[in-house]
Amino acid sequence: MKERVYRIHAGIPHRIALLADLHNADPGNTIEILRHRRPSLIAATGDLFIGYRAQKGENLLDRQDRILPFIRACTALAPTYISLGNHEWAASSSDLKTLETAGAVILDNTWVRDGSTGITVGGLTSALLMDYRRFREKNGEERRYPEEKRHTDAYVLRPDIKWLRSFEQQEGFKVLLCHHPEYWCLQTPMLRDHPIDLVLSGHAHGGQIRLFGRGLFSPGQGLLPSYTGGIYRGPYGKMIVSRGMANTAPPPIPRLFNPREVVIIDLQ
Repeated sequence: MKERVYRIHAGIPHRIALLADLHNADPGNTIEILRHRRPSLIAATGDLFIGYRAQKGENLLDRQDRILPFIRACTALAPTYISLGNHEWAASSSDLKTLETAGAVILDNTWVRDGSTGITVGGLTSALLMDYRRFREKNGEERRYPEEKRHTDAYVLRPDIKWLRSFEQQEGFKVLLCHHPEYWCLQTPMLRDHPIDLVLSGHAHGGQIRLFGRGLFSPGQGLLPSYTGGIYRGPYGKMIVSRGMANTAPPPIPRLFNPREVVIIDLQ
């Protein structure tokens, strides 16, 4: 696991660890890195799970057994906040409650003020997850969400942003956990144009294969995507995108020149 560090002038001296796209993979030496770096706050920006459909009555945490120990280790080190990505569609309310019992705070289209740092932390839930929820409410748990709908509608679905206005009006430094980097300026809500100090994202997996410093493909962005890893600046704030902690592309697609990473953000 590679460690990547960014420094941002923010007027407050705190350290944030950005973790994205675990997908129930081996977290490697992530906890060792976190113990060494001692972050003030840990931000997990979605896709802890692998989103296959659970059997009736099954909790995914029973089978995806790396997630809960990992979150417990994180919460023992620092306040840990989780936003919900597209793969969290498969997690039941019981799964999410178990993560909260382990000490994490799940930000499902809501925000809180972190008591130890004074930072206001929000979590924007994936529009794909919101659509999964509507589908299940309409059709019941037994009917399978269409795979073709999952991919074709990903470009037109919109997240719930009604709560963002309240979040943006808070005083002090504001951090938004948002799984999809395409929400920065490629798809509504165009977060680049919102008064948010720092947006933290993942989802793009670094572009899967990196050539000449660019990713090759990302869901939601297509070929030669613009936002796969690094820091991006807007008129109000910045977005940092993690290349992720796992490889979920099916064989024989490799992950090349694109090491998994933990992102450390020093606010200065």
